[in-house]
Amino acid sequence: MVAISAVSICLSEQGTIDPLRNLSLTVTSPAQGGLRDIASPVSDIFAGLTDRGSLAEENERLKAEVEELQAQLAEQQDTRQRIQELEDALGVKQGRPDDTLEAANVIAEDTSGLKRFIAIDRGERDGLDEGMIVLSRNGSLVGTIAQIYSDFAWVRLITDPDSAVNVQVNPSASPEGAPVITPEQPPVGTATPQPSIPTGSATPAPAPVSNLVRAVARGELRRGITLDLIPSGEVIAPGDLVVTSGHGGNYPRGLFVGSVRVIQERPQAPFKSATIAAAADLSGLDTVLVLTNFIPARLTSP
Repeated sequence: MVAISAVSICLSEQGTIDPLRNLSLTVTSPAQGGLRDIASPVSDIFAGLTDRGSLAEENERLKAEVEELQAQLAEQQDTRQRIQELEDALGVKQGRPDDTLEAANVIAEDTSGLKRFIAIDRGERDGLDEGMIVLSRNGSLVGTIAQIYSDFAWVRLITDPDSAVNVQVNPSASPEGAPVITPEQPPVGTATPQPSIPTGSATPAPAPVSNLVRAVARGELRRGITLDLIPSGEVIAPGDLVVTSGHGGNYPRGLFVGSVRVIQERPQAPFKSATIAAAADLSGLDTVLVLTNFIPARLTSP
């Protein structure tokens, strides 16, 4: 083997075996090219597997950045929402300078379908009590506190079947059959708000006392709010505005409840009824105001 190696070295140095080498390369080159073509996809697969790990890491990094940016955007939107809520509450406060209002966030609602309740994040520790009046952030009537706890409370909405509010209908200037007033929007041509109605809320137009119609606004699961016990001889029309009358002492006078939508009359019946479109959007409440300085009659000592 040593002799053969020595001879091969000598022949290689002299160039004697170059023709054989070229011949072997000529013969084996096609086979090497075929093997290279066959092995290329396999090599690409291994390279792809290596790159896939890098792409996965890059994808996770981009997802984390997107999540962080979305969290910052959500925080900014929430901040703007809170600023708007505080501005609305300030407008109500300016319209009711003698009242004390406690802002509260809505944290839950009754989902049984048998009640109309919401929960707020204020309770006895914040000076609240059962029976206190709850307003929307624009100052319209929402309901009353029904159950009170240390740190939260349940509010009965005016659409709950157990809710009954003494109200009065202020006839508007709109003719019979006028378009229905949508929640939180005063009718076109409404006069300057009365002192009892907060600035920034929908404001009923003043009417002569002799034209006021007394009734009771009751909650209903299906129709929302029904106006009952309207004397058949009284004249009301769609679009007339409904406010609390103050009778009974459980609600202060002049809180905006809503507007008349549809009137139901029965021949020979002593009373007629109507449905009311609530002024506040009771299905989308996020912030409410509790009227803490008004003590309802049911909470006062005999």
